Amino acid sequence: MKTLVLALALVAAGWYYFVGGRQLDEQMVRDFYRAEAHATLSRDPDALCKLLSKSAVVRQRTLMSGQTKSETLNREQACEALRKSHEFFEKVGDRAGGTLSIEFDYELGTIDVASDRRSALVEFSSTLKMGESFMQFRTTSTERLVRRLGRVELAEADAMTRVSWTPGALADPARYFQAQ
Repeated sequence: MKTLVLALALVAAGWYYFVGGRQLDEQMVRDFYRAEAHATLSRDPDALCKLLSKSAVVRQRTLMSGQTKSETLNREQACEALRKSHEFFEKVGDRAGGTLSIEFDYELGTIDVASDRRSALVEFSSTLKMGESFMQFRTTSTERLVRRLGRVELAEADAMTRVSWTPGALADPARYFQAQ
């Protein structure tokens, strides 16, 4: 009897590892992006990092001040970039003498869940505003999400971010930042 129970437990664990814990649906995709928005608004780069697959590849093009920078990041590099971005937000807020207000909006375009339900291709766009109009990041991307061991993760992204900013914002912080 113990052998039968052990065998059933192993079959169930194997099924979950190879099948059940790897399948995703559209609702799981939507929940992933809600979690991403929450982590962004909470200013939690570690939570954002946890949404990346260990084998993530992020191809990022950034257009700022008329120049385009292209880079390909693995998970570790993307996590470090997220941490540096959030440190920048904090420094700018401190320098302005208040708490930097952040707004984040996103839209999901096409969500194409693969027929085997192991991945989904998603057209994603977002706008992150710092202060009223101090700095804005507008991103469009095509992203591939996967589900591993019950968690939905970003496996791959091709993103284009356009950055616009107001150089004089620190000269008149009251126009761009909330007071503490």
